[in-house]
Amino acid sequence: MGYALYNLLLLLATVFLLPSLIAAIARGERRGWRERFGFPPRLPLEKPVLWIHGVSVGEILAAEPLVEALVASAEGPPAFQLVLSTVTETGQQIARRRYGARARIIYFPFDWPLSVAHALKRVHPNLVLILETEIWPNFLRACSRRHIPIVLVSGRLSGRSFRRYRWIRPFIRRVLENFRLLLMQSEEDARRMRALGAPPERVHVVGNLKWDARPPTDEAAKAEELARSLGLSAERPLIIAGSTAPGEEALLLRAFAILRAEHTSLHAARLLLAPRRPERFDEVEELLRKSGVSFIRRTRAHDREEIERAAVILLDTIGELAALYRMAAVVVIGGSFSTALAHNVIEPLVRGACVIVGPRYSDPNFPAYEACVWRIPAQAHPEALAHALAQAIGRFLLDDRWRARFREAAQRFLAQHRGTTERILAHLEPIFAESGIKR
Repeated sequence: MGYALYNLLLLLATVFLLPSLIAAIARGERRGWRERFGFPPRLPLEKPVLWIHGVSVGEILAAEPLVEALVASAEGPPAFQLVLSTVTETGQQIARRRYGARARIIYFPFDWPLSVAHALKRVHPNLVLILETEIWPNFLRACSRRHIPIVLVSGRLSGRSFRRYRWIRPFIRRVLENFRLLLMQSEEDARRMRALGAPPERVHVVGNLKWDARPPTDEAAKAEELARSLGLSAERPLIIAGSTAPGEEALLLRAFAILRAEHTSLHAARLLLAPRRPERFDEVEELLRKSGVSFIRRTRAHDREEIERAAVILLDTIGELAALYRMAAVVVIGGSFSTALAHNVIEPLVRGACVIVGPRYSDPNFPAYEACVWRIPAQAHPEALAHALAQAIGRFLLDDRWRARFREAAQRFLAQHRGTTERILAHLEPIFAESGIKR
């Protein structure tokens, strides 16, 4: 009954969205329609297939330690075909850039039974690894019926998702039974999965793959090139607001204005805004224009004088933010002020930046980060929130001992928590053998 109702709702949603889908295809917007409808390139049959799926940029970057371990352990070319899928276009761009030479990159199919069936027939995976929180009922059931093991790796479940899933617990319990293993980030994530009905013996805590992430070897050179092109220097402290959501850029601009007004020594500081979604770049540019602040847009920054004069930089590219974190004195994590998201705090921490999150930051792992990440307390009014943010940024920029305290705490945290990749591989070894995937 649960699957029948799910597919009925899916059908109604499809009918409702069909005109906009057709219009988007006609306008040439978005890519990968053929793959989303279940027609990725047909893979040859001579080698087993390992399919790793992550929804977008964060998950694809988080997969890097695992992908490296899988590929590096092979003697010569891997004895399996590696497939990576994403849902978003930004995820596709990063996946092709990072893994294009070693893996087949595809879009994940729509969760319609026919799309899923076609995709599985053409990719014919021997094992599917799903990163973090991608629960697609028809895909999971189709894999299970074909005896394809599916493992959730570095899994997490936010409080909001948990509360929603509880309303449909009998159905979700059936969906979760399709997972061979659920390898979760924290005890709280594991508790939530068990409470939703996941078989307890299949749920294990392994940690967060992001804790194992290390900057690429060529990143330092890339950061220096970015610094030259954007006029970044140690004399002008850089504040980066990464993965910002609607409403947060205005808050950040207000906090930046307060900071510069209250501390004349920080008047030369610069703010870099990196909206999470590319479709918001124009909207944020318009906000900057109306605010009256001097700014440049990364892809249109050519005039040297204008670059040097700009107080704010709008980053409108994909794949450069991590390298820029190397240049930041302070990083403010977006999606934690106006929305309750849990964007990656490890990415700036491993690059030596001090990190601030907003009052709505929703990562269940946050208690583990508490000593190395500053969380702004909730405020009654937006103006009070802007003042609290300005005060926190100012303290990190002006107090050397305060900054050193957080950096040392971050190094201790990373040293204590790395090893997630090895724990995941230990759980996967018996499934590799069963699936015919030789590492």
